[in-house]
Amino acid sequence: MFDHLLQPGQIGKMKLKNRMKFAATNTNFCAMDGSVTDREIAFLAERARGGAAMVCSQGGYPHVLGKAYIGQMGLYDDKLLPGLKKLAQAIHNNGARANCEIMHGGNYAHPHKYGIEGEPVGPTAMEPKLPRYAPCRELSRDEIKELVEIYGQTARRIKDAGFDAIEIGCLTGYLLVSFLLPRTNQRTDEYGGSLENRARFVVEVIQRIRQEVGTNYPIMMRATANDLLREGGNTEEEYVELARMYETAGVDSLSLGLGIHESDFPMLTAEIEPGHWLYLAEKWKKAGIKVPVMVSCRLSRPEIADKAIADGIIDFWEMCRPLIADPYLPTKVAEGRPEDIATCLADCNCLNNLLSEVPVACIVNPRAGREEEPAFQSRPAATKRKVIVVGGGPAGMEAATVAAQRGHQVVLYEEKDKLGGQLHAASVAPFKNDVNYLIDYLTTQVGKAGVEVKLNSPATAQSIEQAQPDVVILATGSSPLVLDIPGVDRDNVVTALDVLTGKPVGDSVVIIGGGMVGCEVAEFLVKKSKRVTILETLKRIGQDINAINRWRVIQRLSEAGVSLETKTQAEEITASGVRGIREGVSQLFPADTVVLAAGMVPDKGLLAELEGKIPSVHTIGDCLEPRQIAEAMEEGLRLGTAI
Repeated sequence: MFDHLLQPGQIGKMKLKNRMKFAATNTNFCAMDGSVTDREIAFLAERARGGAAMVCSQGGYPHVLGKAYIGQMGLYDDKLLPGLKKLAQAIHNNGARANCEIMHGGNYAHPHKYGIEGEPVGPTAMEPKLPRYAPCRELSRDEIKELVEIYGQTARRIKDAGFDAIEIGCLTGYLLVSFLLPRTNQRTDEYGGSLENRARFVVEVIQRIRQEVGTNYPIMMRATANDLLREGGNTEEEYVELARMYETAGVDSLSLGLGIHESDFPMLTAEIEPGHWLYLAEKWKKAGIKVPVMVSCRLSRPEIADKAIADGIIDFWEMCRPLIADPYLPTKVAEGRPEDIATCLADCNCLNNLLSEVPVACIVNPRAGREEEPAFQSRPAATKRKVIVVGGGPAGMEAATVAAQRGHQVVLYEEKDKLGGQLHAASVAPFKNDVNYLIDYLTTQVGKAGVEVKLNSPATAQSIEQAQPDVVILATGSSPLVLDIPGVDRDNVVTALDVLTGKPVGDSVVIIGGGMVGCEVAEFLVKKSKRVTILETLKRIGQDINAINRWRVIQRLSEAGVSLETKTQAEEITASGVRGIREGVSQLFPADTVVLAAGMVPDKGLLAELEGKIPSVHTIGDCLEPRQIAEAMEEGLRLGTAI
């Protein structure tokens, strides 16, 4: 089925069992001094166990001033070798080649936040463009030469630790890329000016590493192919020319990266269609790049990657988020089980965690980064029980699947004619089509686990009591919050859920509530040529949207002409719209239809009816407290594992 992904491959002299590689992924799992932790080892060992031919470490900082994340791995001193050796060995023990990436944060580093004396460094002194960063100072020519040597010694350290290859991180705006960009490199010496001069530092790093590791040791590189900047960047053609320089300098493979932290366009979100960035690899191939080429950004499905290899566009499928979501994706590809793959939804929750200085997590895989925690270890149940799950949303399906896999007798009641719960409404919002992969995956797993599913079957306290279960899991979800304001019961008032499930609205719409749901409904409606106003009581629209996505959501809403009214409290709904008050001034916002998107309330009616009648009753997901998919999935897994 996926013959091209399963072909053996080769990078330099290194042979690989298939064409699937886990990409360098900073996790915030390492210790403050950069030493490798058991958590980091368990995370990467799981990706190796899952069948990838090569597993790359996260990008490690080669100098203390290059530390960009609180839990970033360090490569700056031989004292770190014991942990690095343990990591490389764990990857080998689980069947994969081990690769280690070098990544200096440059002007994105935070030494001052981590108790390290010194300022961030870059090619040119600059003020930060984003609030989380600090001013950086310009590197002297002597310091650049010193850094070239540091890269060489770091490469020696990686080889000594037992890794099979070295990877140079030259993407996302970190130190090496900052030398390449005209906007961040305004030097007038031999390291600035022309493209060749701006590339000099990168080329010298490659050459020094090659000198250190020898001819036969693979040097891989993740290299920017498009910086997604309106001004101050390089053209795609210039990045092709840079790739030729890297190849000539001695790299054995190139992985195409995108953007910097201040890019003007999205690169990884669900707004980008899967496979979109393959055109860049095709451009590099047509330009005569001979070393193996790979792409990771928004390449989430095996059928797309397999075809790209078959068409000669890429040589390897490099995966970051797809293997966070499902570390066993390569094994499932090899066994012809694509329906069992938990697909990354490109929600960017993992990246938001990274930038927020907390450990990386995944909404569809709660085990990611917690592989060794007992609460996430699914083992056969010591005592088989009869379990009733009420509600077929993500929390209920996950709990039912895990419980059944452990040997319990599980019956799942769902009042609708299909499983998925509110995921169906979520999937019709703009750029949320990938949610359908989660619906299909969870539905498939419920069936394969042997769960007895009763559709069109609202559970009652009486029917549950008659079934005599040992455990009841209530995953009954939540309902839209109906505001206590005059006019809320008018015929021109609908809920966000109504809109997303097909209820018609007029030509002009006011949405009360500017959180994620309100924003999604607004985008849904403007695509249907509706005039939309959002009323939000807070001072910011989209407060509950993660930072990776929020800027782009606001940008799209503004470009679409949506009126974003913040610090505005709805006080009355009338036949002609909503009367709101802002800073003491009352104003009418005209509308044919008013949409309530002010939140959800848990459906706990059944819980009250069952109290004292069933030995063990649990609530999970929105039934416990309305939140998002991540919490529902985690609670389903935890409870399914525990009962």
